[in-house]
Amino acid sequence: MKVRGSFWDRVFITVVYIVVFLCAFICLYPLYLVLINSFSDPDAVANGRTFLWIADFTLEGYELAFSDDSLVRGYGNSLFYLVVGTLVNLLLTIPAAYALSKKRLLGRNFFTLFLIITMYFSGGTIPTYIVVKGIGLLDTPWAIIFASGLATSNLIIARTFFQSSIPQELEEAAEIDGASTIQTFLRIVLPLSKAMIGVITLYYAVGRWNEYTTALYYQPTASDMWPLQLVLRRILIQTKQLAEYDPELAEYYAELANQMKYAVVVIASAPLLIVYPFIQKYFDKGVMMGSLKG
Repeated sequence: MKVRGSFWDRVFITVVYIVVFLCAFICLYPLYLVLINSFSDPDAVANGRTFLWIADFTLEGYELAFSDDSLVRGYGNSLFYLVVGTLVNLLLTIPAAYALSKKRLLGRNFFTLFLIITMYFSGGTIPTYIVVKGIGLLDTPWAIIFASGLATSNLIIARTFFQSSIPQELEEAAEIDGASTIQTFLRIVLPLSKAMIGVITLYYAVGRWNEYTTALYYQPTASDMWPLQLVLRRILIQTKQLAEYDPELAEYYAELANQMKYAVVVIASAPLLIVYPFIQKYFDKGVMMGSLKG
């Protein structure tokens, strides 16, 4: 690409390209390294022979991962929490944001202030645990789904979008034609809000997929309901304990843990990496929609 302008303009553009390239390299190389390590022999990984490319190709890590029933079950649990949890998040966030975007809503400022306070203050882990236990959700999948049902920051983004991007005249025209508030919301507002819904879905989905502390708190004994991240944590802890129990095989167990670790990281990252390109266009359109709080 030919850069026009003065000498210092060309220098500035060159420096910008170099900085962007370095930032991209810093972000992408760890992912690339994990990928090639997952297909490389553990000895080659331990000796640092996988700096640029796969060394001694092997699928042992993936075979070990998929041969463990708990990992397969954890993967299925994570997919369940991702799909159902994200749907619950959207069902709670989008209608609430639309209602709060209407000035005619009675108590609108109070509800908005009440929700904003929760961004800075919360009851804490122990009171939340007591509530979850008190309503009978402990050691159930619903503890994970409903414990983080709504993020106030995402609600504010959605509310700002409805206020700034949906013309009031369009809704008034629908009401004149006889449409109810729910019909206007479902048939007019939602189809015009694909960019915002795509962004909110991405935010919630990433959070759901990476979530593991919620299961650690609210599913202490229900190991068959654990998400993938928590199952991986248990396997790595058990492998470390085996190494301490049998020092002669410590190196073997360490290599085994690393091999499984890289493979499972790739497996765990795959769904979001596959889905992201399909919603990237919505993300590009809506990434700035929450920059102004009204």
